[in-house]
Amino acid sequence: MISNLSPSSQIFLADLSRLQARTNAAQRQISSGFKVESASDAPDQISRLLQLEANLSANTQSGTNLTNVKAEVDTGESAVSTAVQALEQAITLGAQGASSTVTASARLGLADQVLYLQQQLVGIAGTSVQGRYIFGGDADTQLPYQLDLANANGVDRLTNTPDTRQIQDASGNSFPVAETAQNIFDHRNPDDTFAPDNVFVALNSLRVALTNNDTPGIASALDALHTSSAYLNTQLSFYGRTQDRITAAVNDQQNRDVAIKAQISNIRDADLTAASLELTTGNTELQAALAGEAKISKNSLFSYLA
Repeated sequence: MISNLSPSSQIFLADLSRLQARTNAAQRQISSGFKVESASDAPDQISRLLQLEANLSANTQSGTNLTNVKAEVDTGESAVSTAVQALEQAITLGAQGASSTVTASARLGLADQVLYLQQQLVGIAGTSVQGRYIFGGDADTQLPYQLDLANANGVDRLTNTPDTRQIQDASGNSFPVAETAQNIFDHRNPDDTFAPDNVFVALNSLRVALTNNDTPGIASALDALHTSSAYLNTQLSFYGRTQDRITAAVNDQQNRDVAIKAQISNIRDADLTAASLELTTGNTELQAALAGEAKISKNSLFSYLA
């Protein structure tokens, strides 16, 4: 214990303690890279720091969600784009079959090619990403369609659920990211009858007309295919717009990430140049204080310490 200290010695020890605390703090900042490691380091900044870290965590999660759904939307856009091309091929086949010079046998060959396109579209309707049928709506674990040429649309509808899923950007705004296979390929009226722009119906009608060597039927199917093609392109536009929105949302999230990290850094991170200067200055003042005290008293300061 310290005993029988004069007031000047007590003041000196207090100053010495403060100098040592300054140098210790500077040393910790240099070692860790942080000026705020606990609540006691900056009590007035802790609440703000905790909020910023929570914001960063939420923003990071938003970025992860957007990245995951981007892969799904990109796949959806590519799939619908392929379907648009398939319908264009069907229109070409229908135009060939509508020619008066084409034989019944040749039309059967064209019908086989249309059947291949039907199979291709059913496959597209069943596109999956990471085990999820991306056009399956809320029932995305079930295949939405299978081929069934006995039906007027050439398929069996296996699921019939909307897609209510939405993605949220870093600003908290939500937007849809997918369409259902029914809405894309098997569009129907409110009473569940086939809409005029139903892709499956138009394609199957062409196959049936070619198979039956039905020239008027081929012409009618071609009209339906043109209508369906225009509708399918609007579905492709949906995916293009969604891609653009996700890209913008990802860019915004990344900018927010940089801004939040900068704010955290301003509060938490040490200024290593300033800390090094503080450490050097503190050590210099400490040595000067000890040397000055030694000149004042013949006894070493440490003789008072027991």
